[in-house]
Amino acid sequence: METPVLIFLFLALALGSFAPSWYTGSLHKKLGIRIPYLLAVSAVFNVVFFAAGYFSAVFFAGKLPFNAGIAGAAVILITGLKLILESVRFSPEEKIVLVDDAKTVFLVSLSRGFNYFFAGLGTGLCIVVPGSGFAMIFGFEVLAVVSGLFSGQRFGLKPQIRSLFLISGVGVAAVALRSVFLLF
Repeated sequence: METPVLIFLFLALALGSFAPSWYTGSLHKKLGIRIPYLLAVSAVFNVVFFAAGYFSAVFFAGKLPFNAGIAGAAVILITGLKLILESVRFSPEEKIVLVDDAKTVFLVSLSRGFNYFFAGLGTGLCIVVPGSGFAMIFGFEVLAVVSGLFSGQRFGLKPQIRSLFLISGVGVAAVALRSVFLLF
């Protein structure tokens, strides 16, 4: 029963990875620089952060003095609202980063990893993720990053891509609201 919810959550998070990859691909096209396929490594960081949040939540879930499901849904909702707020405040002309070396890939992955950590933390408190779920999120992330790079290189900078950040945040928040409604 929870598998469709996990797929929806993972797709919403991957959509948030697709958009920055698109911007990176389009910037490299505009500058005539080779695409950094090293950016696909950021998918590994995202999954590691998600797993760290998930397993720490599973460890502490029994020690919470109240319903862990409500706390998990609240954390996921806050993460979704944070993503929505970031999408509203995002200006691609100011915040597109040229990702051209391992240090920049690491820093970009680290900054995005906090969203994945908190999404994993909330998920660990309210949804059981099977082992195949981690392979699924990894597959979605790699697909999102690589297809974003290729799409950005092929189609260039499009202002409509900015709305994908908003859709990602709304999707994450929708998973949280669904969990809250099912708990009551």
